Amino acid sequence: DMGAAMLGGVSGHAGLFSSANDVAVVYQMLLNGGLYKGKRYLKKSTVDLFTNKYSGISRRGLGFDKPDLTGRSSPCCQQASLKTFGHQGFTGTCVWADPEHDLVFVFLSNRTYPSAENKKINSMNVREKVQGYIYSSMGIVPRR
Repeated sequence: DMGAAMLGGVSGHAGLFSSANDVAVVYQMLLNGGLYKGKRYLKKSTVDLFTNKYSGISRRGLGFDKPDLTGRSSPCCQQASLKTFGHQGFTGTCVWADPEHDLVFVFLSNRTYPSAENKKINSMNVREKVQGYIYSSMGIVPRR
């Protein structure tokens, strides 16, 4: 993360350093309203507060990104419900949770290899296509 590098290599916003399983566990806990394996980590009201959309001029919620409804390029596939929330990182990593379909999608990547100029993952909509294939395999059709 170049921003962290400018701060000496350590910064609170710097990247995702985890496994797909551990990221999925956190998002499953959020889908469960703050509960995971019988243990409460967050109040349901807190999860709801941070995963809902409140603005008419931005697709983002307080804590997470949301599907785009304006016709512009959405950060997630068209099959994702409007309740979906998640995040896309600088390196191409993304994670989405869809409460309507009880689905967690984790995509770990390194868009910056071999250089930060590599934009193929964005220009080819790789994340959205892979996510869409998963929904399609479940028989879920794009929303219109």
